[in-house]
Amino acid sequence: MSEDEVHSAAGVILNEGMRLEALSFKLLELITLDKNDFRLEETRISEIIADCVETAHEAARKHNTEIVYSADEAWVWLEYDLFKTMLLNLIDNAVKSGGSKVDVSGRLISHSIYRIAVSDNGRGIPPEDIERITEAFYMVDKSRSRSEHGAGLGLALVSRIAKLHDTKIHYESESGKGTKVYFDMKAEALDEK
Repeated sequence: MSEDEVHSAAGVILNEGMRLEALSFKLLELITLDKNDFRLEETRISEIIADCVETAHEAARKHNTEIVYSADEAWVWLEYDLFKTMLLNLIDNAVKSGGSKVDVSGRLISHSIYRIAVSDNGRGIPPEDIERITEAFYMVDKSRSRSEHGAGLGLALVSRIAKLHDTKIHYESESGKGTKVYFDMKAEALDEK
């Protein structure tokens, strides 16, 4: 690696280490204490989407998967570390889907609603499994999940974090064609500030 690449990688490692440390305490509170009063802060959503895509880039490269993204500018209210964990989990699942491309998008779909979507062209989720994927410890493909050190907790956690942000995750999938996951949040366009 070049000196610039080493510096960039070290920065990602440091940022992720600090985020994971803070996140571990928040998750402990969220899961064990069932805490729901995290402080939401107004955030430029395009920045957190770009941050998540950059963080997931190396894992995508290892899976020979291209991540493309685009995001409209808007303000949303969120808890940064938990929100980043939620979006990274969705991107990571898409990267591991066996497809060649993951599309992450953020769109202001109305004056006050922002939709974030993560789509892949991977193996998809069988219809009989789609209703159960947010259950703790449930895994669609047990062999793949175990080989990648999965425990079936990711989407259960994603659902709890989404609820904290007053949204719900929607799943659309077709076996052999891929999966689209999306959620809507209250937003305000940047030009309204």
